[in-house]
Amino acid sequence: WFLSLFWPFSFLLVDKDDEAFDYRLYSCTYQFTSGVWEVLLPVATAILYLIPNLVVVIAAAMILSVARRVAKESRRGLKWQGVLTVVFTAGVYSIAFLPNTVYHIGEPFVGEESSESEAFRVSFFRVAASVLTVNVIANFFIYCLTVNSFRIFLHVRVQWITSYF
Repeated sequence: WFLSLFWPFSFLLVDKDDEAFDYRLYSCTYQFTSGVWEVLLPVATAILYLIPNLVVVIAAAMILSVARRVAKESRRGLKWQGVLTVVFTAGVYSIAFLPNTVYHIGEPFVGEESSESEAFRVSFFRVAASVLTVNVIANFFIYCLTVNSFRIFLHVRVQWITSYF
């Protein structure tokens, strides 16, 4: 939650009036015209894009390691439902955020005024922003696939709703 406050506070502290309409997503966004952003933007990219992805991947790997050890030591075995849910959720999260991370890391290195830079700054940005929604959409299907109690809950609710028709 602390990291979610980074962008609003940094925009307000650096230059609160540095905003424009972004035609790529048709929304108002802050610009990065102040010289402070030359230092702050790479730091922000590392903090907001690289670190969360690394934490998710490392945490998922640690969970897999513990689950494997528990499965070896336990005679009854391990219910893989929770492990699969974590692995699928972490995998989809990382895949969904990867294009956005690539965009924000690569943007400073893309030249100005060329067809390749235009494709990167507009088309790739739109794709990266759209792929972020896969993370939200996929969670429902991951839970349906891996959590039996969730499937039962959905089945009961659908039956209850359709009983009125």
